[in-house]
Amino acid sequence: MPIDQIKTSDAFRKSTFRASLAIIQFVVIYLLLICGALLLTALCVLGAYTLVSHTFTIFTALMAVAIVCIGGFVLFFLIKFIFTKNVVDRSTLTEITEQDQPELFALIREIVQEVQTDFPKKVYLSPDVNAAVFYDSGFWSMFLPIRKNLQIGMGLVNTVTVSEFKGILAHEFGHFSQRSMKVGSYVYNVNYVIHNMLFDNESFDSTLERWSNVSGYIAVATTGAGWVIKGIKWSLGKAYNIVNLNYLNLSREMEFHADEVAAHVAGSAPLAGALRRFELADYALNSAANFYYQKGFDAPNIYPHHAFVLRFLAEKDQLAFQNGLPVVESNQNRYNKSKLVIADQWASHPSVDDRVQRLLQLNQSPKNEDARQAAELFRKVGEIQEAITQKMFDGVERKPHAETEVFEEAFVDFYNVSVFNEIYQGYYDGKNPVFPEEVSNTTGDINANELFNEQAVDLVYKEIAIQSDIQTIEGIHEGNYKVKSFDYDGNKYAAGEAAFLLPNLRNELAEVQRLVAENDARIYQFFYEIAAQQQKQTEHETLIANIKSVNAQNAAFGDLYMEVAGQSSFLTVTTPYDEIKRCLARLAETENKFKEQLAELQNNPLYSPKITDQAKEIFEQYIHNEEPYFEKKSYNEHTVQLMFNALNEFISILPLSQFHHKKELLDFQAVLFNATQPANIAS
Repeated sequence: MPIDQIKTSDAFRKSTFRASLAIIQFVVIYLLLICGALLLTALCVLGAYTLVSHTFTIFTALMAVAIVCIGGFVLFFLIKFIFTKNVVDRSTLTEITEQDQPELFALIREIVQEVQTDFPKKVYLSPDVNAAVFYDSGFWSMFLPIRKNLQIGMGLVNTVTVSEFKGILAHEFGHFSQRSMKVGSYVYNVNYVIHNMLFDNESFDSTLERWSNVSGYIAVATTGAGWVIKGIKWSLGKAYNIVNLNYLNLSREMEFHADEVAAHVAGSAPLAGALRRFELADYALNSAANFYYQKGFDAPNIYPHHAFVLRFLAEKDQLAFQNGLPVVESNQNRYNKSKLVIADQWASHPSVDDRVQRLLQLNQSPKNEDARQAAELFRKVGEIQEAITQKMFDGVERKPHAETEVFEEAFVDFYNVSVFNEIYQGYYDGKNPVFPEEVSNTTGDINANELFNEQAVDLVYKEIAIQSDIQTIEGIHEGNYKVKSFDYDGNKYAAGEAAFLLPNLRNELAEVQRLVAENDARIYQFFYEIAAQQQKQTEHETLIANIKSVNAQNAAFGDLYMEVAGQSSFLTVTTPYDEIKRCLARLAETENKFKEQLAELQNNPLYSPKITDQAKEIFEQYIHNEEPYFEKKSYNEHTVQLMFNALNEFISILPLSQFHHKKELLDFQAVLFNATQPANIAS
């Protein structure tokens, strides 16, 4: 079927109609406010003229300026967005041309012809697992045609076939392919401009503040204008909420329609496969980059390592492979149960699973399927990847170049010491083991296979997500997060409605916590009994005691760290001489305790395995340093820096030690668990 014969759904047409009506309503309200602002400005000018013509003094002249400013500020607020432009940051992007990449541009040209849209103005490469069409937007972009730029992530290129890549690009261009879609694109752009007009006011607020500093009269004017503008923003905000709510529905239908366009270009299966792989591919790239950062690893090209990590993680998850890439059957994220959405409130996307289901229902056969890796479309792809890698880690201190084989071995070691045994299925990735005071001898009634099954793990991450959502929503309610609205569980709420969600969320959290606590008790009871059965109870109890001791000591160490850090904060700011002496006297006693603790810490077997040679050297220098922090009316920078280095090393050891003992216990319990499995018992 030709692209121009693809019919938009009834839901799409209805959403477009409703969004268009909402925009018309907004424009009417806006024009009325403009008329009111013009009238206010005229009245202010007339009042100022009347005042100075009746009695002209310095006082009346300043009052007249202030009165005119009230109308001027209000009018400027309403028209300022006409002169502003949102420029997309390109600092992390690399532009490429058709001369450099003729095969890639030939594919793009083929896609835009099939989709019946315009060729992109420019093509950029980014480091990410993503592709997008973007443009600099402003007031006039609502009326004037704007050529879009195409952004292609090298992480995406690294993890899809040519057919999948074609489907992804066809989706991006599909948003601008037909007249009906252009209406949706127009609504999208208008919604974006309105959002910026209402909520992106930092420069305007700064301008008012500067004017208010000119004189007290102008300060009065800015205050008066501020009250009027507050009322205008309230009116426009109510109208915008209607626009935005209607746009959310339209945006969802636009995604489905762009997917349908892409399916007709490349087939249903290629795009569905790429969508399902996105999250894993993105996680793999972040994991490789995180390893680079943490280890200071230096290699000119991260993308072979990205491919290795993707393959490694897929094999860990026992995924099948096709065309050298993992086949992800479901995109449900078991580790992110949050229902809260704050970012990109002016855009909305259906879930990947919903999109995949729609794509497969279309059942469009792949056209001229190309199973090559998308990277084969690029000339000198290694050089490109190296340039992108250099941008990713620009300014990051890294060790000398290491070969790929070294990375693979080092990453596997890093991964193995950073994760818990597979029997736990991620149960303890976000929580610590729990040790109830009492256990009962009913282990025989416990099904070991249910302790860490999918339902049990889901409960843990649901608890984490609800706690996080409650904390964020409380922050919105208390005004700590400056947002106007947010989405929760698919519904939109104004910031003022945040408090209404909290009681139900707290009740839901309490129920989830009860279920998790019951399972934690069963887990403890199970391992308590099998440790006794395998005559390893003493070792088990020792490992548990180690965790309890480290947790308790970490709490005390954390308090000591906060005390020293707080009492030494004066060293980082300008402080009067007399105050410096008082602060040093107060710090001396606490610092003595800190030095004693550092000396004991190095001999503490619960912590010494995680104290590096570098940390030991810093501790020893700090403990035995007798140079003062302050003499001859200036700080001794060496001594000050030595103390802060010791503090930083000290606080970093605490979580490392906690993780070390947690992993020791869980590894030990995994051995106990595996020994109870029928295959191991039989052998």
